[in-house]
Amino acid sequence: MRILYFGTYSKGPGYPRNTNIIEGLRLNGCEVIECHYPLWKREEKGKKPGPLSLLLFPLRILRAYRVLISEFLRAGDYDCIIVGYTGNIDVFLARLLNRKKRPLVLDAFISLYDTMVNDRRWFREGSLMARGLRWLDYRSCHISDLVLLDTEAHIRYFSKEFGLPEEKFLPLPPGAERGLLEGKGGEERHGFKVIYFGTFLPLHGVEVMVRAAKLVEEEGVHFLLIGKGEGLPGVKELCSSVGCRNIDIIDRWVEPEDLSRMVRSSQVVLGLFGTTEKAGRVIPLKVYGAMALGKAIVTADTPAARELLKDGYNALLVPGGDPEALAGAIKRLKEDRELCESMGKRARETYQRYCTPYIAGKRLKERLEGLIRGCRSSPLYDI
Repeated sequence: MRILYFGTYSKGPGYPRNTNIIEGLRLNGCEVIECHYPLWKREEKGKKPGPLSLLLFPLRILRAYRVLISEFLRAGDYDCIIVGYTGNIDVFLARLLNRKKRPLVLDAFISLYDTMVNDRRWFREGSLMARGLRWLDYRSCHISDLVLLDTEAHIRYFSKEFGLPEEKFLPLPPGAERGLLEGKGGEERHGFKVIYFGTFLPLHGVEVMVRAAKLVEEEGVHFLLIGKGEGLPGVKELCSSVGCRNIDIIDRWVEPEDLSRMVRSSQVVLGLFGTTEKAGRVIPLKVYGAMALGKAIVTADTPAARELLKDGYNALLVPGGDPEALAGAIKRLKEDRELCESMGKRARETYQRYCTPYIAGKRLKERLEGLIRGCRSSPLYDI
């Protein structure tokens, strides 16, 4: 099977989704040809685009598409096209170039409308931008033969919100970042260390973590918060106002090798604790990383989390938005180191069974084979 992986998708640190899908397909014997122009920068992650950025965006897209068209024309024949995340705009160009009508797959991963309007509230509901994002979600999925998302909960949302059949979607876990797994062992530290790393988005509920940290301040529990994002200033202000002395914040992107060392030297990795609707539909990347490294996980009890995690077995699941419940879970793990270690071990087993690039690539390859067989039986195949 020869697959053309197409678009302005992101790769590298902080963006394991496309890297893991490509690796998984190759591990399953597929030939993957990348037709790629890197449009998105890491420093743009989790930040609302400003007026100048929106104004210059069409020029950036035109420059990217000139390169993509040139690479497409040199790529040769293929059995299908996968448009990498974020590809809701790129899929229209891919459809235009796909003159032989091979299967067209979009890795939507998440809803742009839900993320930017409902969750982050960058744009007001009903505004021109909100309506445009909703149309883009619907139309990009509608013109694709298969749409990849991250969870079954997200599939139910897309099906209900955009009136599309659930059979059009395939859930694929994004997996862990390779650099996180390739890092060296962590340094030994006294005490009990709890770590969060991410972009301080509303659905992460970092404020809940800060308040929980205050509740266990006298228990010998140390919190480390790592990353950048528009919610970081509010978190710093909250830390100061409640007088938390057991939190350190590293307010920058950390290289994967360094992050790996910090995670490996911790006892607990925190997931998300927000109460937005989107928080119930996603499993954050940090949870996959923690599972792959065999670390104890505490995260909100949501429909998405329950697709992979079972409370007391491979994670502790607590109500979202509840600092007392989070503090109680952390104290429980501190007092029961055997549970902490065994839960991490079972989390790693779950990751190996369901979330590795090889497993995701195998599921995707099987679905693509069905699409290709159906396409080849169509009289349009060689037009």
